Amino acid sequence: MENKKNYGTDVAAARKIYETKVGLEAFERAGNNPQLKGIVHEVLYKDAQTVNPVNLFNGTKGVLSKSTTAVRDDVLLMNGGKVLGRSQLKDTAGSISKTVKQAADGKYAGTRLMGTNETVQAYEKAVEKLSAKGISVSQKMTSTGISSADTSRIAVETIGGKLAAKSLAKVAGSSGVAGGVISGGIETVCAGMDLLEGNIDGGEFAGRVAKETIGGGISAAGGSVAATAVSACTASVLAATAAPVWVPAAVGIGAAVVVGSLIKDIWDAVF
Repeated sequence: MENKKNYGTDVAAARKIYETKVGLEAFERAGNNPQLKGIVHEVLYKDAQTVNPVNLFNGTKGVLSKSTTAVRDDVLLMNGGKVLGRSQLKDTAGSISKTVKQAADGKYAGTRLMGTNETVQAYEKAVEKLSAKGISVSQKMTSTGISSADTSRIAVETIGGKLAAKSLAKVAGSSGVAGGVISGGIETVCAGMDLLEGNIDGGEFAGRVAKETIGGGISAAGGSVAATAVSACTASVLAATAAPVWVPAAVGIGAAVVVGSLIKDIWDAVF
C-alpha cells in the first residue's frame, strides 16, 4: 500500500492558511501599523493558549484585551468569564532599553511580562548590565516560545516590507522538519503493512520511508519559502493601492501548493 499523497505540500499550505488568519486578525485589530509584528505576537500567543491540551480540556482560552494599547494586559486567560491570568507581551528586542525602564518603573506590575525568544534574551542582558551598576530590576520576563523572526515575517507577508533572510531560513527549517516527520510517519505505517504482508523486504521498507521523509521535508520547506516570498512581494507591491489585504495571502497559498507539488513531483521522478 504505497503512499502517493504529498503531505509536505499539505503542511506548507496549512501553515500558510493559519498564518494568513493570524495576519488578518492582527490587521483587523491594528490596521496598517508599522509595528504589526507586536500584534501578530499577541494573536499567536492567544491562539497557543487556547489550543493548549489542558486548556482545551477545561474550557480555558486566550483572549486579546479590548484595547490595542493596553498598559498592563495584552492577553487574558479566561474561563467562564473569570480571568485566570494576565500577560503583557513584548516584541522589542531592538528597543529593549525602553522596555527595561518601564519594567523598572513598575508599569507592568500585576501582570506577567512575556516576550519573544529574542526579546527575552535582550531583556536579560540589559537587566544584567544594570545590575552590575547597582540598579535592580525585579520583574522577570518569560518567553512565549515565539520567535521575532516569525512575527516579523507574518507582518511583512500581510502588509509588505523588507523580508529578512533569517526569516526565510527559519520557515524553511521548521516546515521542512514538520513535513518530513508527517510524511515519514505515514509512510512508515503504509510501508509497514506491505512489509508485514510480505510484499516488500526490509531494504525496500527503509528506502520508501527515507524517500517520503526527505521528499515531504523538501516539498514543505520549498512550499513555505515560496508562500512567504510571494506573499511579501505581493503585499509590498499592493501596499499603496486599495487592494484587499487578503490578496497577498491568497497568492501565497497558491504558491505553496504549486511549488511544493512541483518539488515533490521532481523528487519522485528522480528517485
